[in-house]
Amino acid sequence: MEIISITPIYVALIALWMVYLAVRVAQGRGKFSVSLGDGGNEDLNVRVRGFGNLIEYAPMALLILLLLELQGLPDLWLHIYGGVLVVLRIIHPLALFGQTTPTKMQRLGRMVSAGGTLLLLLIGAAALLAP
Repeated sequence: MEIISITPIYVALIALWMVYLAVRVAQGRGKFSVSLGDGGNEDLNVRVRGFGNLIEYAPMALLILLLLELQGLPDLWLHIYGGVLVVLRIIHPLALFGQTTPTKMQRLGRMVSAGGTLLLLLIGAAALLAP
């Protein structure tokens, strides 16, 4: 039986980040007395989107990481893939925090994290398809 030892590290890190972002959403819901959606509140909308974006992209990237590990990709490459994923997924909501009027650095952070995540998915898909 294959022992999967690298993917769980990155699943755990993403899960911890997910918990942090979910708590921020819950705090925002309490602060603004909104139980569903964002109630038209920009701050809560930013919190919801920061969490939502992670949920939209991280599962596929983690699945790719798992499949690459099962296919025997060298550990170094798995750690690079997982590490880059974690960094990109942390940058994205950080670039969103307080973004009613985004700064150039916030826009750059979102562009780098979104584009980087898409590139990571593309590279991972290509690696899975490579003979």
